[in-house]
Amino acid sequence: MTPATTPDKSTPVPVERTPSVGGLPLNSASSDLQDLIRNTSDLIQLIDLDGRFLYVNRAWKDATGYRSAQLNAMTIREVIHPEFLDETMAKFERIKNGERIPDFDTVFRRLDGRRVYVSGSVNCRFDEAGQPVAFRCIFHDTTARSRAEKAQNLFYQIASSTLTSRSLDDLYSLIHRELSQVIDTKNFFIALYDSSKSYLYFPYYVDEYFKGNLRFTKRRLGNGLTEFTIAANRPLMLVEEDIRRLAADKQIYLYGQIPKVLLCAPLRIGDRITGIIGVKSYERTNKYDIRDLELLEFISGQVAQAIARKQAEAELGKQTARLHAIFESSSHLMWTVNRRQQLTSFNQNYFNLIRLNLDQVPQVNISTEQLGWQLMGLTNRKIVEEKYRLAFRGVSQYFEIQLNTRSGELWYEMYLNPILLTDGTIDEVAGIARDISPLKKSAQDLLKAKEEAERSLKVKERFLANMSHEIRTPMNGVIGMVDLLSDTPLQLEQREYVQTIKKSSETLLYILNDILDLSKIEAGKMQLHEAPLSLRELFDKLISLFGQTAHAKQNDLRYRFGEGLPQYVIADETRLLQILSNLTSNALKFTENGSVTLTANTIWMKGKWHKIRVEVRDTGIGIAPEGLTQLFGAFNQLDNSSKKSFGGTGLGLAISKELTQLMKGEMGVESVIGRGSVFWFTVELKETTISPMTQQQIEAEQFVVKDFFKDVHPCVLLVDDNAVNRKVASEILLKAGCRVDTADSGRKAIEAVRARRAERGAGSEKKTRSQSSLPTPHTYDLILMDIQMPDMDGVETTRELRRLFGAELPPVVAMTAYSMREDRDRFLSQGLNDYIAKPIRAQALILKVKEWMDAQPSQDVLRQYELKSNQPSPTKAEPTSPVFDREVIDQLCGLGGVEMVVSVFEDFEQEATQQLADAQMAYLRGDFPAVESNLHTLKGNAGTLGIERLHQAVKSVEARTKVGDFSTFEREIPDVVQEFATFREQYKEFLEGL
Repeated sequence: MTPATTPDKSTPVPVERTPSVGGLPLNSASSDLQDLIRNTSDLIQLIDLDGRFLYVNRAWKDATGYRSAQLNAMTIREVIHPEFLDETMAKFERIKNGERIPDFDTVFRRLDGRRVYVSGSVNCRFDEAGQPVAFRCIFHDTTARSRAEKAQNLFYQIASSTLTSRSLDDLYSLIHRELSQVIDTKNFFIALYDSSKSYLYFPYYVDEYFKGNLRFTKRRLGNGLTEFTIAANRPLMLVEEDIRRLAADKQIYLYGQIPKVLLCAPLRIGDRITGIIGVKSYERTNKYDIRDLELLEFISGQVAQAIARKQAEAELGKQTARLHAIFESSSHLMWTVNRRQQLTSFNQNYFNLIRLNLDQVPQVNISTEQLGWQLMGLTNRKIVEEKYRLAFRGVSQYFEIQLNTRSGELWYEMYLNPILLTDGTIDEVAGIARDISPLKKSAQDLLKAKEEAERSLKVKERFLANMSHEIRTPMNGVIGMVDLLSDTPLQLEQREYVQTIKKSSETLLYILNDILDLSKIEAGKMQLHEAPLSLRELFDKLISLFGQTAHAKQNDLRYRFGEGLPQYVIADETRLLQILSNLTSNALKFTENGSVTLTANTIWMKGKWHKIRVEVRDTGIGIAPEGLTQLFGAFNQLDNSSKKSFGGTGLGLAISKELTQLMKGEMGVESVIGRGSVFWFTVELKETTISPMTQQQIEAEQFVVKDFFKDVHPCVLLVDDNAVNRKVASEILLKAGCRVDTADSGRKAIEAVRARRAERGAGSEKKTRSQSSLPTPHTYDLILMDIQMPDMDGVETTRELRRLFGAELPPVVAMTAYSMREDRDRFLSQGLNDYIAKPIRAQALILKVKEWMDAQPSQDVLRQYELKSNQPSPTKAEPTSPVFDREVIDQLCGLGGVEMVVSVFEDFEQEATQQLADAQMAYLRGDFPAVESNLHTLKGNAGTLGIERLHQAVKSVEARTKVGDFSTFEREIPDVVQEFATFREQYKEFLEGL
């Protein structure tokens, strides 16, 4: 059968010789045999010895993609894949030489360049002379099987890559190399993605348009093709047309060269995508087919797992290296022990300590009792053993221990920390130790220096206290007499002289107070005494204080408040006024024919807390830049020459700055020569709705000494060894209406009290015999006790009086030139009831007597009570006074309106609830000063708001607690609680009726 000359799918390739099948001419074979050869699925080919094609069947042409016309000009060499050409041609040569090859494997290259794996049988046809003339080949297409085997092998290679690869870079190269055995990977990349971050990472990127493996550290997420494939969350095969369409639809932005085809598969661990793996081709669209995409998907999971494991190994390696570096490079000793107290690891410092001091080389699994414990005494060993026992129970330990080394006794601080395994068990404990011997020595030196500083400070404090006493004692006579002299009829010229003396003495007292304030601040003993105050009243007071000074220098003095400034705040009015006074005084001092303006503004507000900035701006002479750095130093003045024009101690600004810091603020200055200065400070103050009790403040200019006590005449014992002081205080008290006895020593004071007590006893006995209604001699209402006296000082005298007369002793008020806060606390803790500082001011002294007379009934009142003591006690009556003082509340409404009063009452309800609870708790724990403080605040607030019955109830209890009498507290406090409950029940209804 002769083949046709025009080849087609069923026509054999034309050849010069007549082909045959099975040794018979093809044209003599049966038609059935022709059909079988033509339509079999096997790939059948006949080639001559030079490789020219004599015949191929349909299956062969379908598998390779070549047509008959193409094969006429080709040889087998052009069909066999170049990688397998030499091996295949060698096999043909062996068969021609008579060798049999049962399984003949080779690889064809399709017309489109893809590989076709074939396997089958090849034999040689010989002519009658026995010479080879052609090769008969019958192959099976094993491409699918080969791909499956290679894919499976690739899968296992990647799975084992975490063991065979040394690093992540090795892993990426291995994946690339193994994948290239199956598909074309000329352009290959791995992109990693972390959903918690906004970056893509390209740890491996090979592209024929770039040289070598590009390493993009990271790239911010955008709308690139890589991001699109990640978002798709499935394997994708995109050809150039698809990519351009996505770009046209604005789904992606194109970067760089567009590939003809792109294959990619997501790297997924569970439901989490960690990146993608992909290949692409710039040659032709049919470079890959669906089977290549399936291969990528097949290995993607394993690639993701391998990368994750290698990343974990890399991170673990970093952590291990880091810990090793810390372990070995640390200056500390480090070690670990197991439950058998055996070493399991140690660093070089531990090694050096043991080797140098014990001449032993520490080794793993050696007991610590043979090593480090030998450097401890027996007592310390027991301590360390107990610490280890607790550490193995899960409790971290810290302690200091002393070691006996060849260098002497050294102190080490030690930490024992349990090493918790994942299941919570503890098999080992880690130890860390550090030589703290230098620190111990430094601590001892610091302690010694601290004690020396404290001794010096105490010497300084004693010196200041003594100086205060020595200066205040003569000033007491000057100021006291000036106060008395001012209250007598004087000519105009005499009154001017008295006022000059008074101002000079007050100036001297201010200087002394500045020095004492600075010493208290430096000693850290300055305390703020906070209470409600009105900022506007405070600034009004400031303007009134300096108004005359400003007018005399033709200065305009004013203040402005910014919006949002609270009306009432909690602050130390005295110290705040001290700061303002210092700044205002300085501004006026250096300004003439100008202005001084104070402004206050809220910087921020957090709840009820306000940070307030106050500025004092003047148009004075200004300050040079070099002078600004000296302003806030103690005893510093810009003009220290003997001809300086402006006075002062140089302490005002230093004290003011320290006071602002106590109020959680700061102070600064801005100035220009010739244009003035701006001094500013900030403070943090708490807003309150409770107004200060200004109605109880008595201005000095309105105070009248003469006959201050008109109805009741207090009987006072004045004890002072200084004749001038006795004279001044006696004259003030007598002029006010008091009865005064004096004593110039502690012993005479005791005799005076004893004599008064004896007279009272005799008078009482006489009254009993005669039933006379004549007045009974009484003891003193108050004792004013000087502290510094020869023989027996005031504290010793008071202590002896309390021993002799006990509860019958009247209140004792310290009257001394020792004016520091700690002095006052010391006097009160040593048995005195109160304190008044010298130099004595008439107003202060009389008000102090009045305060104690208000706190307890006078002897005149007690005498009247005694006259009625034999009468039957009436049944306790219901309170007759109203719950609310309508007049006071109407005044509050007139000032701020009903809404303000409602708000104030609501705040009072909350604060009073807490104050009552605090007072009762303080009583139970024996904190009596806290009891008195809470009751005092509650009494004042209730009186300010016109809550009359509650005010009276608290006042009754506080009067006793103020003199240290808590005997009736438990009996009287329920009345206070009941009155507060009445207030809570009625105040809302009462306010609604306003």
